[in-house]
Amino acid sequence: MTSTNLNSTVEAGPLAEALRSLRRGLARATGFALFVGVVKTPAQSHRIIKLLAETMPGTLFQTFTIQPDTTDILAGIQRQFGGDISGPVMIVGLENALSSDIPNPPILHALNLRRPDWPALVPQPVVLWVTEFWLGELARSAPDFLDWRSDTLHFPDLEPGQLEILDAATWDGGADTKMPRAARMERIKELESLIATNEHNQDAFIRSTVAGWMNELGLHLVLLGKRREALQYFQKILSIGKELGNKTIEFIGLGNIAGVYCRLGDLRQAALVLKQALDIGAQINHKKAKINGLINLAVISLRLGDLKKGIELCEQALLVAREMCDRNAESSVLANLGIAYENSGDLQKAKELYEQSLTLRQLTGDREGESGCLGNLGNIYIRLGATSKALQFYERALNIAQEIGDRRGQGNSLGNIGMAYQALGDAKKAIELLDESLAIRVEIDDRRGEGIVQFNYASVLHSMGLLDQAITRAEVALNILEQLEDPNVSKVRAALAEWRKKTAA
Repeated sequence: MTSTNLNSTVEAGPLAEALRSLRRGLARATGFALFVGVVKTPAQSHRIIKLLAETMPGTLFQTFTIQPDTTDILAGIQRQFGGDISGPVMIVGLENALSSDIPNPPILHALNLRRPDWPALVPQPVVLWVTEFWLGELARSAPDFLDWRSDTLHFPDLEPGQLEILDAATWDGGADTKMPRAARMERIKELESLIATNEHNQDAFIRSTVAGWMNELGLHLVLLGKRREALQYFQKILSIGKELGNKTIEFIGLGNIAGVYCRLGDLRQAALVLKQALDIGAQINHKKAKINGLINLAVISLRLGDLKKGIELCEQALLVAREMCDRNAESSVLANLGIAYENSGDLQKAKELYEQSLTLRQLTGDREGESGCLGNLGNIYIRLGATSKALQFYERALNIAQEIGDRRGQGNSLGNIGMAYQALGDAKKAIELLDESLAIRVEIDDRRGEGIVQFNYASVLHSMGLLDQAITRAEVALNILEQLEDPNVSKVRAALAEWRKKTAA
């Protein structure tokens, strides 16, 4: 994973728009077409060309570099490529042959003179890369040639990290949760553009590349809480894998589909899909199939209330993660073990496991996981009666979730902070925060979270003496949690039974 320090103010907007415009122009060109790429520095053009090549799979980019002694660019291209020009031609290095001391440079005179020869000799789109300093000279000395241009694209001066926003490798294909929300939204726009341009191309290599873009886009959408949209992309990935007979793509699609169903609270469906993923993972001996399968099965078991099975699966997964030296997997397992021990009542053991997980999350830069661990530790302090300390952990968790655009994390944290205020006796503040949390749960289709917030809301109303309203909220919570076979059902039923007795007395 590549680590890049981006603050939340870095956006690739103007750069991304220029890149997309150029990419569309190159894709639509059916023969010679001239584009002028205006950059701040020569080095910038090389980085943009590299990015263009990565985002236009199956397109052969050919680069001609102008040397100090070059006097005829077209002749130089002919010498280098002959008649074998089968993709867009990138012309770089014009500044090498120009000097502010020489008026009417011969290279530009030849460029203007040979204008009629370009369409026949270079039957592919051409991008002439120039710096802003030399654009004026090009317009003065080669106006006829410049009249050929289909578009002039101005690429802004790059802030640190702007090109990285457009590069999947920087963000581990969408799984890197360090990405600030603004950068993530810019990356999503780029992915949507790439997919729209290439989705219907039937070339096998391009189809597999599109599947990779869809997978990354789906992971971004999951973090933003857009789970149904993410599910559609993951299902398309599965279809592409089957179409190509590519088991690895099928495995990735199924694994992420299972993950979405788990987040939606449909644990039975998640388990069914996960079994299919594990079967394929075993066939292809995917190195992460076993560890991911154990972790996901453990999560499903814990969510269904089977603590014994959940702990057994977590312990197996922990051994595998440590054998593989996979710190991300290890931190995830430790957090889930913490949940298991917390649910069993061993708060000290749970606290130790959460702290170990938090340390690893911080070492690996997993901001989403760090936020989750802080929230879990806050829950422990609430149960230990240290409400003020719990509040500090919850607020740290909320800050991280807001920074990275993690809607699920924001919903969790707001709900936790609300219940902390309830414990401190501020029911009005608690209601305000639970309203915010509930709105997010509904927005992201988090049914389990919605049910839990509804019950917490009911508990606050009960403490305020608003018994009828509390019962109504608790009934909504019970209906949701029963559908999901959530282990919290028994707690909600017990509270409802008690409250109903009070109304009957």
